[in-house]
Amino acid sequence: MYEHEPDQYLLDLQERDKPTLDNFVVGANGEAVSVLREVAAGCGPTFVYLYGPKGAGLTHLLRSLVPEEGFRVPMFDPKVPLYVVDDVDELDPGWALQLLALQNAVRGTPGMHLVCAGRVPAAQLPLPEVVRSRLAWGLCYAIRPLDDEERLAELHRQAARRGIELTPDILHWIGANLPRDMRTLTCVLDEADRLGLQKQRRVTLPLLREAVTSLDERQHARQAY
Repeated sequence: MYEHEPDQYLLDLQERDKPTLDNFVVGANGEAVSVLREVAAGCGPTFVYLYGPKGAGLTHLLRSLVPEEGFRVPMFDPKVPLYVVDDVDELDPGWALQLLALQNAVRGTPGMHLVCAGRVPAAQLPLPEVVRSRLAWGLCYAIRPLDDEERLAELHRQAARRGIELTPDILHWIGANLPRDMRTLTCVLDEADRLGLQKQRRVTLPLLREAVTSLDERQHARQAY
């Protein structure tokens, strides 16, 4: 019967998993998150540039401000006060010119904001100098991933919220097999929690492995679709 009913738990997870500033694990990035809250409220600096390694949460922060865009670099609209551009280090020349146009339009229109993110500081980006200089017009923040101690503490907190006991074998397997970013780890805990409820089983290492397989299969299905 369960298999034929809408998976309300999964729908709840999808809603809970939406990136917000409230569910971002701040760590050492408190000042940057505070500035982004100001931007989200319509105040704060016109330009913000964030940079950091993969897994630091850059995309999470940008999607907390603006849902997924339809274009790599959005077109300027005087009715839209806030724009985000992710992975600026990967922009091709055409998109770099579009970003320059957006930067100029935002700067020339009061009340507008533009938040960009990349892997390296603005001065090191493989972009035209005029684009790099404009990225540095506002505030720039290096977003630092959680260190091992912070990550472990947050992992225990997230597991406890779901009634999951992180036994030594689970922790060892997670450390050896899963990415280190909290968004991925939280998705795995959510899926393990869902499977545990569905199968009426306690979350153990075998069930956690099932959860990872389930997430992989779901991701492949979405890509195929």
